[in-house]
Amino acid sequence: MPKVPAPEETRDIPVEDLLFDAKNPRHPKTLFGVDEPEVMDWMVENASIIELMNSIGEQGYFPGEPLVVVRAEDHPGKFYVVEGNRRLTAVKLLQNPEGAKKRKKAVAEAAQLAKFKPQKLPCQIYTRREDVLHFLAFRHVTGIKPWDPLMKARYLRQLSESDAFTRMERTEKHRRLAREIGSTSNYVARLLAGLAVYEELESREFYGIASLQEDEGDRYSVLTTAVTSFSNIAHYLGMEGATDADRAHLKSGRLKNLATWLFEREAGKKARIPESRDLAKLNRVIACEAAMERFEKGASLEEADLLTEGPLEAFRTAMAEARTRLQVANEIVHKATGLTEADVEQVHETRQLVNALYGATKATLNPDE
Repeated sequence: MPKVPAPEETRDIPVEDLLFDAKNPRHPKTLFGVDEPEVMDWMVENASIIELMNSIGEQGYFPGEPLVVVRAEDHPGKFYVVEGNRRLTAVKLLQNPEGAKKRKKAVAEAAQLAKFKPQKLPCQIYTRREDVLHFLAFRHVTGIKPWDPLMKARYLRQLSESDAFTRMERTEKHRRLAREIGSTSNYVARLLAGLAVYEELESREFYGIASLQEDEGDRYSVLTTAVTSFSNIAHYLGMEGATDADRAHLKSGRLKNLATWLFEREAGKKARIPESRDLAKLNRVIACEAAMERFEKGASLEEADLLTEGPLEAFRTAMAEARTRLQVANEIVHKATGLTEADVEQVHETRQLVNALYGATKATLNPDE
């Protein structure tokens, strides 16, 4: 990679002198060369601008993150922002929320609550766009490594225990923490709930499960998904809800069970719940006493799930979809030209399958007949 050139200078530039980059490679091509309002509308809809407005409005603009700009030759005295269009959008809307055509209420609320509305932004000024492209390659390919969810959760926990937050009630605390990181209060609550479970595991030395100490960020994410996306799993552990971050509520024996099912691998075998997508099955199994008893005695998750309503739901969904498709085929068959004997054979095989399915369904309802 070429040597990253130094900027021509770094200084604060008035927001009104900063223009959106018409050639931003991260924007869809439909935005190339369009006017500023259209760019901001797209950003509001697709780039989590409200959360960023909240963060900047609460904390001010962090001077250690200057925008990267080039001089606008077609607009003397102004600059194109090559790196930082999302931040520029947030600041422009903090100054002028009426400029938003999308999510007007949320934009207006963020601007109204803002303690800071920067009038100038720190900028690194480059003369040539080519120099900026080298900078972007360095920054986004080999440089920046964003925090993973576990790092964010630990940061939020430390922040929530600072003097500024300890006196707040729970909902307000989550809202304020969300503004700190430019996210949503629900996301913050779920991160902290997952962290409570993870920290309890840490305090128990992971119950001796070696794999839990590997790739801890991934393990944390799986646990967080389990307890914040599936209510039966959360209640099984003793949590009062998906966002309950009180470790005192956790039932240690059941937490050990969950950790074992998710992460413990015997020699040459997978964990009993090897994929995150299997958590939905576990959620069903936990809610069914007979299924849970069978699973705890060693049956596979798939075997235990047969005792829940999962297969019934899947059967009914498949039948509804099949009926819809067959109705469509029946309505258009007289318009289909070029049918062959192969098509007739396929219809015949479908009829045989339906007859067999009908017989199996009747036998399930009336096993003695």
